[in-house]
Amino acid sequence: MVLLLAGCAAKPEESASRTVFAMDTIMNLTVYASDPAPALDAAVREIYRLDAMLARGTEGSEVYRYNHGGAREGELDELLTLAENIRDSSGGAFDPYLGALLDLWGFGSGAGEHRVPSDEELADVSALLDLGGIAKGYAGQRVLEVLKKNGVSRAVVDLGGDVALLGKKPDGSDWHVAIRDPGEGNYLGILSTSGSKYIATSGVYERFFEENGIRYHHILDPRTGRPAESGLVSATVICESGVWADALATAVCVLGVEDSLALRDSLADTVKFDIIIVTEDGRAIYTCDGLEPDESSGYAFERAS
Repeated sequence: MVLLLAGCAAKPEESASRTVFAMDTIMNLTVYASDPAPALDAAVREIYRLDAMLARGTEGSEVYRYNHGGAREGELDELLTLAENIRDSSGGAFDPYLGALLDLWGFGSGAGEHRVPSDEELADVSALLDLGGIAKGYAGQRVLEVLKKNGVSRAVVDLGGDVALLGKKPDGSDWHVAIRDPGEGNYLGILSTSGSKYIATSGVYERFFEENGIRYHHILDPRTGRPAESGLVSATVICESGVWADALATAVCVLGVEDSLALRDSLADTVKFDIIIVTEDGRAIYTCDGLEPDESSGYAFERAS
């Protein structure tokens, strides 16, 4: 996912940017404010704090301590409670306890080489907390909160492909986010939006390995313990909650088109989100109310020609 910043008019505020490496990815933050430096400093501190808190493989992190018998309390308890709620709401398509399973396949933080586990290993795998599926979403959500507390009303936070947005561009127009086309390597289209939004994409093309001529990707179906076979290549979720967006992008890739549409309807009173799906046959499916300009959705999506 790439943010398109070209074409902005003269900025009434000063802009400032910062690049950091955290959560195993490069993150870019751009804020617009009369004095952006303090807000950026606070946002970067928050990212590093969350990285230290949520890193399962880092001894001393709260997730590490919990996995080794520590107490579940405070912020971790609140986040884990929400993750479990998303798990239950998605019928188990998203699960925060896949750490050991990811390690078996070679995709986790405690993993060795990629390999296909045996049926016996999959049947005996233990539950191990891993919040990697929502860590960037939570970080984006918290960073926007920190920026707003520091007087920032417009910002762009790119968390290694997922994007958190605040306000509008300095000229008063919407932000433009390019959604990747995984089949072509170009862009599927442009999402125009404003306000506090989080845009998360998951795809089977991101991390994978091949064994005996078969390709195995990193999006595991918690119900089978194996890579999801939903017929989807990627899913982009647009939501005002970073945690929900991040988790649902994974859940949609596990569920497939029809079950994802049903999930969207069933959660209408809990969280509002929209989806842009790309299937294995290259067909793009939009379940967005904002395909055309629509104030009720707050965004619009224009397919690339």
